[in-house]
Amino acid sequence: MANWVPFVFLSLFSIFVLTFMVVKNRHLSAQIILFWLFISGLAYVFEYIIFVLFNSYTYHPHILSNNYNDSVLGSISSQAFSVPVAITYIVLYRLTISRILIIISVFFLIETWFIHTDLYEHHWWESYYTSFFLIISVLLAKSWWRFLGDRSNHYIQFITLFFALSTITLSFAWVLSSLLNLYIIPLNHFSNPVRDLIAGNAIYIWFTTYFYSLLIYFRNGDWKFALWSVLFLFTVEFFMVQDGVLIMESPLLLFTLPLFHFSMIFAGSYCYSQYFNTNVEFHKKGLSYK
Repeated sequence: MANWVPFVFLSLFSIFVLTFMVVKNRHLSAQIILFWLFISGLAYVFEYIIFVLFNSYTYHPHILSNNYNDSVLGSISSQAFSVPVAITYIVLYRLTISRILIIISVFFLIETWFIHTDLYEHHWWESYYTSFFLIISVLLAKSWWRFLGDRSNHYIQFITLFFALSTITLSFAWVLSSLLNLYIIPLNHFSNPVRDLIAGNAIYIWFTTYFYSLLIYFRNGDWKFALWSVLFLFTVEFFMVQDGVLIMESPLLLFTLPLFHFSMIFAGSYCYSQYFNTNVEFHKKGLSYK
């Protein structure tokens, strides 16, 4: 069996489960998708620390020619689909402790099988670490799901928006930077050039995502303000190019990032308006910035 088959199967199965949850719970569809993206965003932070910075393990789906990008793709299969969808399912259906432990045991068995079939290898990570962090993640996710029900808690709304949107931005930025090589922001720390540019690019994309989140949270739907925000980021990126922090093969590619910013702001605004109405509440309370 080819290495890519289990990865693709688990991803497709996770998408099927997510679709099932959305279809069967239409009244909660926006919250389910937002929550899944939020959990994925947190998983990306966790993966950045242990996988990118500290080289915890390597995936071997054998889909991409570059070994590090291939491993990142395996990581996305796990951290954007399998784990977040499972946690969302557990929280949505309020599974009992015994059923939660069964699901965590299944992940442990899958990870063990992946290791023995060379689909995945540990460097310093251990399988029981995965089980421990899954338990912690479920406990935190249960609490956060309850917090989401409180529409008046603006801290919860902003944090949820940031991490949910970061799932989208980091995924697309990885394609533009690592796969298509339209731009690179090297960290100049790791010997592996792909690992180095992923580490540097993620930091900048988290910065822009925070900027998007502020814009959407306080000025959702104000496209004049969005235009000025993108122009500001474009100016920052122009000087980054001048200083050699942002590297592009052609100066014309500099216009790729403003298009990316506009797309992400639009996606974030749409997702946010589907579930939250903070902007309206701020106007009513006189808290909007003018």
